[in-house]
Parts: sequence; C-alpha cells; structure tokens
Amino acid sequence: LFIGLSRSLSWRAISLGRKTASRPMLAGSLHDGCRRRAEWVSPICQRQRLTFRRYATTPTASKWEFAVAAAADRKHIFSSEDADIIRKILVCGDGDLSYCAEIAAELDQLGIELYATVLEEEDIHNQVYKYSRSNTGAIASSGHKPMFGVDATTLSKYFGNGDGDDDSEPILFDRIQFNFPHWRGKANNRYNRQLLNDFLQSAVTVLSPRGEIHVALCDGQGGCSATSLQEWKGSWTASMFAAEHGLLLARIFPYEAQYNLSSHRGVDRPFKLGNSPKMHVFVKPNGVIKTPRDIQLCCRHELHIVIPDDDDGTSAICSLDQILAGDAIENIIQQNCVPDGVRVEVPARKILEIHESHGSARVAVFLVVYCSERYPVTREMADEWRATAELEVSKFIPLRENRRGRTVSHPFPYPALHPEIKYHTTGKR
Repeated sequence: LFIGLSRSLSWRAISLGRKTASRPMLAGSLHDGCRRRAEWVSPICQRQRLTFRRYATTPTASKWEFAVAAAADRKHIFSSEDADIIRKILVCGDGDLSYCAEIAAELDQLGIELYATVLEEEDIHNQVYKYSRSNTGAIASSGHKPMFGVDATTLSKYFGNGDGDDDSEPILFDRIQFNFPHWRGKANNRYNRQLLNDFLQSAVTVLSPRGEIHVALCDGQGGCSATSLQEWKGSWTASMFAAEHGLLLARIFPYEAQYNLSSHRGVDRPFKLGNSPKMHVFVKPNGVIKTPRDIQLCCRHELHIVIPDDDDGTSAICSLDQILAGDAIENIIQQNCVPDGVRVEVPARKILEIHESHGSARVAVFLVVYCSERYPVTREMADEWRATAELEVSKFIPLRENRRGRTVSHPFPYPALHPEIKYHTTGKR
C-alpha cells in the first residue's frame, strides 16, 4: 500500500514523494560582456578597490575580469560598504609562479596585496622551473610578495602570527586560491583527498570572516555534481572535507586557465586539464549565502513509525493521514531538530504490512534527508539531528524501537539522491 503518490517507486520498493525539477549545473552564469578567462577575483570593477557586483560595467574588461551571477547580492548580505573589498589574496602552490606573475600588475593597480607561494625552496625552484626567476621578478616589481618553502597544508605557520613574529597581528586573506592541487608523483585519489582536506583545514585558519577559498579542479574531481554514489566515491569529495572544517560550498563555475600550466608531478612541464575544469568556492556560512540545490551535500536515514489501528495512538496536533503523507514528519523535523540553513526533505516512503515488519502492527518507513542549503552538513551533525528527530516524532506517534539509533549515511551530493532511490527501486541506473 503506497500513499497518495504519482509514482510507485520505493526505497527497497520506496515511492517517491515529489519530483525535483532539473536545474542548471552551475551556481551562476557569466555575463555576455565578459570573456570566460582565468577567474581569480569576482569581479574587478574599478581601480583601488575590488567589490562584488552583478555585471561587468564595460565590454572592454581586462582578461582577468568576470562576473558571477551567484555573487550578485553580496551588497545586501554585508551591511558595511567596505566589508566586501578584497585587500589581500593568497595563491598557494603556483607551479612556476606564472599565474601570479600574470595578475600581479593589475592587482597592484587595484591596491590589492598578493602573496604568491610555492612549496619548493627558492634555490630548488630556480633549478626546476625555466621561468622561476623572471616570474619572481615580475611579482616583486609589482610590489607583491613571492614566498618559497610555504606548505599549503600549514598556512598558520607562516601567517598565523604575522610571518612568525609573535608580536604581530595574524595575516588574514580575503581570497585564498589553489589552482589544481595534486600530490607529487603518480598518486591515487587517497593522497589527493588528503591534500585537499589538509589544505582546507589550513586555509580556514587564515581566512577573513567574509573571505572565500577558491579551488580549481579538473572535471569530476570535486564530485559535487555526481549522480551516483559510485561516482562520488571516485572523486575527491571536496564539499565533504569543506563541511568538516566549517565551510560551505557556495558556488561552482567554469574555469579557463590562461597562464602557463607547469609543475606536472613536480617537474617543469604542462599538464592536461580535461574538458571542463571548475572553480569551487568555499565560504564561512553566515546564514544568508545559499548553496544552489544541485551542489548541496546531504545525509540520510530511515525513520520507522508504528501505524496504530486508528487515530488513538497519534497526537491531536497531527492526524494519522498527515503523518503518513510525510508532510507532518518533514515539518516536525524542520522546525524542531535542525539549525537554520539546513533543509529537510522526506522524498520517499513506504508501508510495511504486518508480515513484512515481523511485528504486530504495520510500519511506515520514511527516508529523511538533511541538505546543506545555508549551513554545512557533516555526518556527526546529521546523526545528532537524527537522534533529535526520533525523540520529537515519538511525541506524536510511536516509533519502531528496533530501528531507532541507527547512524545516518555518509555525506553524498544532492544530485545523487533521486538516482539512488531509482536504483534501489528498479536495480537500474
């Protein structure tokens, strides 16, 4: 017996409660007047200050300018006009320093400080990279700071107390960027995931309150748009690591590298980016910035309730029909169990008859999903919400005791939710 649904799909024969409209992959689109170039700051609008605006003001914008629609409303997010000015940018792991050398002069004109860092010590860097000295000179001559021997996974060591001086204030950055991080040598995903995780953990310690962390990844590496758990597990699971360090994946957009791609496995030669490299933007949640649904991170669990023979076993606040329809369950959890910024969905439900539940009553099984709309979702947090949800729902209707207390799923991307429901229903992807 399936309840008032337009489909007969189930989680292990679960029925879908709603259809999700298809959405574009990207959080924002680029204005026609801007070229899709290397995107290091969003956007450069005028000399001596860099602010966030909806569109570029001129079709003759420089090759580094771009506008992302997803960043359009930052003015109303922050009360002070000065709050969204970018003053300091940190670039990590810049190969032969060609990226920073390209943008150094324009940043100087805008009054923005650039810290260009690489892992190698200067003498080694000069030996490995043909253009090491010329790129270093271009950065320094524009008034910026090239730095050698900087490990992107321990940034607080270099900037946490003003370059190691205990009497100085820590240096905080409004933009921290790492283009195409990769473990040295031929490596599998495990090492690259560890590098990405350690970098995000490190970067958040030197990020300004309204700053952004930009990470460029090749197509599929981020995993945020994966439509199956298998695809997600084969990626670097970028948004999951970010959430564990209190960061929210705010948007993704295409990234075209217009500079010399060097440092392939630690040597001076170019590397291939594939067809569709993407820039991933991570921020500290402020309760306003909203992640597009198609890149949100989720956790799920099942909620089993015992169906009484009549309404005597339910609260007067909710009728049995409301509970079985799923809307009441969703509302109870949304209003009482999760912080603001987490969206609750109940996308699938089914009825177990007495012979299926191996008990003395019928059971309704709901698939509950927690989504990172304006607040990060981790497995640990989601499991706390699950425990609270079981407590709150049990105030209205009894739960199946032998199915309480089961840990929520590992985090997964929202685009994989409905395909996985379909797979468990039909066995087909």
